Amino acid sequence: MNIHISALIQKMEEELKKAKTAERDEELKRYVAVVRSLCDVVLDQPETASAPRIQPSSTPSSAAPPSTDQLMMEKMMGSAGLNKYRKQEKEKQEEDGNGESLFDF
Repeated sequence: MNIHISALIQKMEEELKKAKTAERDEELKRYVAVVRSLCDVVLDQPETASAPRIQPSSTPSSAAPPSTDQLMMEKMMGSAGLNKYRKQEKEKQEEDGNGESLFDF
């Protein structure tokens, strides 16, 4: 879900106004914590959140469709992390043999 940065900044301003009028330290800390969380969301978003880039697939089109594990890895790590994971898996397979069977040499 992409949230526009201007909406986040507007929410930060609202929370800052509440923080300025807070009467107790606990309230102030709560509002500042909300602002900090919103800042983290802005900083964690990709640089071009308004126009997402389409990244070319590194796998050939004749390859089998990605498994759910691969899709979850891509969601969690991004495409760069998934490519690194695939490279590690490929290296593992080459070190152990040509296949998954114990009888493959």
